[in-house]
Amino acid sequence: MKIFAAVPLPLVASVAVAIASHFVFAQILDEQVSSEDEEVANSIPGCPMSLPIYVAMPLLDEMDQALVREAMNLDGAQLFPVCAYRAINDSNDHTDWLEQYTPTDELAADPKDQDQIGWHLVSIEGRAPTERELEEYEHRGGNLYPFLDLYELVDFEHLQVAERSADRVVFETRPTLAFLEKNDAGMLDDHVITTMVIDSSLRRIDFVTTKLDEEFKPNPFMRIYDFNQSLDYEFIPEVGEVILTKLRMQADVKFVVIRRRFHLNAELSDFSCPLALQPSTCEIPATFVDE
Repeated sequence: MKIFAAVPLPLVASVAVAIASHFVFAQILDEQVSSEDEEVANSIPGCPMSLPIYVAMPLLDEMDQALVREAMNLDGAQLFPVCAYRAINDSNDHTDWLEQYTPTDELAADPKDQDQIGWHLVSIEGRAPTERELEEYEHRGGNLYPFLDLYELVDFEHLQVAERSADRVVFETRPTLAFLEKNDAGMLDDHVITTMVIDSSLRRIDFVTTKLDEEFKPNPFMRIYDFNQSLDYEFIPEVGEVILTKLRMQADVKFVVIRRRFHLNAELSDFSCPLALQPSTCEIPATFVDE
C-alpha cells in the first residue's frame, strides 16, 4: 500500500504509511525488504522455522506462562508441512484478488524477489484476469503460511490476564517499542493495545487484535481516529496445526484536512500438503539436540 507524500506533508504521510502500511505489511504479511548487501535467510519448508524463544513473563503465574508458551509455539515444537494454498485479499489497492501459491524450489534472480516465486493470480472479483493484469501482476506481502511470528506484537514483560472463563483466557499487553520504532511508528507507544485470546482447553490461539486505545493526535497536523487489526487462527486438518487463516485491518487517519481510510482483508483456504512436497530430512537446530 503506497501513499503519496507531498510537501508540506512528507512527515505526516510517512506516519500514515507506518500505521497503514508498515504496521500491516511488514509484520502481518511478513514482507521482507532486503538491501543488496543483506543475506536472505533460507530455511527448509516443513522443518523447524525458529529456535525456542526464552522470555520472562513476570505478571503471569507458572500455569499461564506454560499456556502462552504452548499456544504461541515459543518452544519451536510445531513442524509445519509444505503446503499449496489459496489467498484472497481485498484492500484499497486490490478488490477480491484470488491468488494461488504452489511450493517450488525455483530461486529468483534477485533474492529480494523470492517472495514472488510460486504465486499466480487466479481471478479478480470472480473473473479471469486480463493479459495486461497478468503482465502487471505482482504478489505483495510475502507468505502468511506456515505461520506468523507474533513475538514482536507481544511485549511479554507487560503480558497479563485481562479475563478468564472456563475454556479461554484473554491476555492484554502492547507491541514492543523496538517493533514500533523499526516500523517508524514509535509515536504509537503507550497508545496501542494487543489482546490475545487463547483456548485454554485446546491450548491454542483463537485470535489476536491490536488497536489504538483512543483517538490520538501525534502532532498538530495529524489525527489518528482508528487503527484496528485482527488475526484469526484455526486448526486446519490438511496442515495438522493451528495456523493464521484470516486477517482484517482498518485505519482512519487525517492529514491536515485530508482524511483517508485504509483497509485490508485476507483469507487463506484450500490447503494441499501432499507427501511428495515434504522434505526427507531436516537439519536439527543445535538447541534441539539432547546432550
